[in-house]
Amino acid sequence: MYTRRKLVTASPSPALQQPLAGTGEDTQLRLHLNENPYGCSLLVQESLSIYDGFARQPGAPSSSLMRALSRYTGRPSHDLYLANSPSELLWRILSVLTEPGDGVIAYAPYPAVLREAAANCHVQLCDAPRTGSRVSAAHALRLRSATADTVYVGSPNDPTGDVADPLEVIALLRAGATVIVDETYVEYTDKGLGILGGEFPNLISLRSFAPWAGLWGIPVSYAVMSAEMVERLAVRWSESSLTSSSRIAAGASLDDSALLLNRVRHVRLERARLFRRLRKLNFIQPLPSHGPFILCEVTRGDAGRVQALLEAEGVLVHNCCEEGMPEHIRISVGTSEQTDQLVAAMVRVSVAL
Repeated sequence: MYTRRKLVTASPSPALQQPLAGTGEDTQLRLHLNENPYGCSLLVQESLSIYDGFARQPGAPSSSLMRALSRYTGRPSHDLYLANSPSELLWRILSVLTEPGDGVIAYAPYPAVLREAAANCHVQLCDAPRTGSRVSAAHALRLRSATADTVYVGSPNDPTGDVADPLEVIALLRAGATVIVDETYVEYTDKGLGILGGEFPNLISLRSFAPWAGLWGIPVSYAVMSAEMVERLAVRWSESSLTSSSRIAAGASLDDSALLLNRVRHVRLERARLFRRLRKLNFIQPLPSHGPFILCEVTRGDAGRVQALLEAEGVLVHNCCEEGMPEHIRISVGTSEQTDQLVAAMVRVSVAL
């Protein structure tokens, strides 16, 4: 069981000098999965190493963990619901909101986690087009029906990196639609949309510890939503399904949130630097991003070849074919040293194109 402890970690500056390093054969530069280049808090590792209750069945999340998450989000504990992975959380929410055969309106492109959750719930995804890179409430409202009253919006969107206009989201909420805003990468932008939940109970904000706290290996996800929606979920699934390691990692990360959010600020600064460096290359066009990644349009050659050439250089990037953007690659933001390594590899790739 997680118990809040006094933070005793050192200043964040030394930790920022120690990005994750490859071990064994894992020596490639991993810029394809939006991993945090600085890893998790050392307090997470310490807390896991001294915990001796892994043989016991996990219970409900401790009150100290819920209070810490409440302080972090600025929402009361009864508006918070925890789960392990993002796919598990989204599947549970869609299972409560929809019936098999219903539709979910989603602004494409959207991540695989939505496709998986929709398939598990036997619901159809109805693509709402964008106006340029903007989310338009009018497009979703035209698709709305008695069996398609749930709208999914990624903000920041993965892989485009753009954020939804609050006025467009408010228009959807005022129309009565249930809006699920995927804010997995909200820490990397200026302000999230979850704040609207205090006024609109039909807003559900999906969050994750993975990107900002470096916990992709110990998935901890949560939703910020109305107490009524939390109760509907709790009736069907007890939060005791959250693993002990997830509880410990979440609590320790919240204890060390000052250091972790300082790392987020460094990633945001490096994102701007990476964007400037990529703009100087003559075969890709980077797009402004609010996430820990940058989407790039390949303007010379094709995305698959660029990806293959970079992999031959020891650099992994994401090809956006699955998201319906075959001429784009997504590049995760790393440390300044990793940016230099990436750009050097891209210069060599440009010669081969």
